[in-house]
Parts: sequence; C-alpha cells; structure tokens
Amino acid sequence: MAWVTQRRLLRSLNSDEATFVQFVNRSRRVARPWWINFEGFPQKYDDIPPAHPWVFRDANTGDKMLINKDEIYIPMSAQYDEDGPIYTPVCIIVPVYSLKDCCLQYIRKRVKSEDYTKLELPKTLHTDLKNSPDLLREIENLSIKYRNS
Repeated sequence: MAWVTQRRLLRSLNSDEATFVQFVNRSRRVARPWWINFEGFPQKYDDIPPAHPWVFRDANTGDKMLINKDEIYIPMSAQYDEDGPIYTPVCIIVPVYSLKDCCLQYIRKRVKSEDYTKLELPKTLHTDLKNSPDLLREIENLSIKYRNS
C-alpha cells in the first residue's frame, strides 16, 4: 500500500490515561483489530489506550465489522471499583450487508481476482468486485463522517 504522508483527521491523540476494554467477538468471523495510530494510519496493536480510535475488519475478507453497533470505537478512561479495574465489554458484530454485498463477498472468497472478468456478470459488478475493501479509503471516509458530525 502506498500511504500518502499527510495529517489525517481520524487519529490517536496523546494520552497517559489507562483504559480497560474487553472486546467480545459476537460474529462467526475472525475479527482483526486495527488501531488508528497518531498519524491516522491503521496498525495492529495489543494494548488499547484511551482516545485512540479502533476499527475491526474480517480477517479473511477485509469487510468491515461493527463495534457496539458503530464503525469505530474510541475507548473511554479507565473505571475502577473496590476489586480493581472495570472492563468495558465491547461487542464486535457483522453488520447487515445487502444481498449484493454478500454475493460480492462470496465471490471474492472463492474466485481469484484475475478471474473476475471470466464470470458472466454485468460490468458494474465486475467494477464492484475489483473495488475490494480498502482500509485506508474507509478510514478517510470515517474521518470525513466524524468531522461533519
């Protein structure tokens, strides 16, 4: 991936606060977490500091997954009780995809990209198949969405 170095709106902010999160994958897919780093680029990461946006994608297809019914998750500051840290459950689910999107996902899993044109499909579907999920493009779209909300 050729990543352009520019200042992105959706990015992690410096924070010294702890956070405790328990991600619960409620889908039947392998969820891959991506931390949006300080420059706004996705990066696999184990610890999740507060004020750091996260997105999840299907590990096999790259299709988006939802976190607490949203496209992005930003942890809150840690909460404690007499027993110690309180872990916030964060549910990861598969969104309701359109029939078209489900079919595109199915084809992408089973057909090599160089063989898409061999399928007898309308040209618009060939274009959609070529436009497979792109995490950086989706982060740019999320940056615009969250800037305007």
